[in-house]
Amino acid sequence: MSHKLLTFIVAGLCLMAGLPALAQDKGSTEIFHLLRNEDLAKKAQAEKEVAAKAWEPHLQPGKIQFGLSLGRLDLNQSVFNQEQIIYKFNDEATYWGDVDINGGTAFNPVFHLGYSLNRWLTVETLGGLSFSEYKTTITNRHRRENDTGSTVDFDEPPLGEYDAEARSLLAVQFGVNAVVYPLAIKGEGRGRFHPYVTAGIGRTWYDMNSNYNNGSTGSNDMNFGGGIRILADRTISIRLEAVLHTNTLQWEPDDNFLVLNDGSQPVPLEEFPIDPETRSFTEQMVTSYNSVDMSTLNMSLGFQGSF
Repeated sequence: MSHKLLTFIVAGLCLMAGLPALAQDKGSTEIFHLLRNEDLAKKAQAEKEVAAKAWEPHLQPGKIQFGLSLGRLDLNQSVFNQEQIIYKFNDEATYWGDVDINGGTAFNPVFHLGYSLNRWLTVETLGGLSFSEYKTTITNRHRRENDTGSTVDFDEPPLGEYDAEARSLLAVQFGVNAVVYPLAIKGEGRGRFHPYVTAGIGRTWYDMNSNYNNGSTGSNDMNFGGGIRILADRTISIRLEAVLHTNTLQWEPDDNFLVLNDGSQPVPLEEFPIDPETRSFTEQMVTSYNSVDMSTLNMSLGFQGSF
């Protein structure tokens, strides 16, 4: 019996001695996994820091580029000019004169979508929109009462309520441009600051809220300009740009100048040129307008992403 008891005592002591070792092994295993996860996180962070330090600013070929520029379009010029055309009508008299409509400076957001063919050449499409007000100036004014046989009043009548008129002018742009970085043609395009020149063709549509035009009119557009692109990081750039647009406006006359009394009384769109022989006014329908050559400057600040 003493031999068996001694055996049990020895076995119990061995078991008690082994439990701390098992507990220590288990704890060591858990600590090993925690240290391993921390090491992986530190390694990943170190790789990111190395990659960030390794990037050098440079123009990248083969990139899709998307950008938005916010600026202004200088429409502060004549957009309509016609001599001796009707500008006012009421029950008493008809008024006409030399009408000149001038636009104003317009807010002009422009979207860009392009592709960099190489370090120094990018082809991009652009679309823009501007909305502004225009004001009308009328000189050399005349008045004639609507009664049959009435004569023309050569004393310039006051404009009355018409001189305060201000209406809207809308311009929509679409085009294709080439963007050239001249310093990168023979270089590697390194650095953050990259001046560029741009030129392209497209089309501009104009529409104004007026009694004279029959809807919008489109015109072929040519543009050229330049700017500077600043590389902020791998994907984001800042663009400062100035572009001059040139096109020709040719409005189409509306059918009537006014329609009164719920559509039952149309007032024809007429002009009153002076007959050079009789030196008298000739009343006739307007069939066409003078064309207007436009030169509009767009200045903008924008952001561009390269992917």
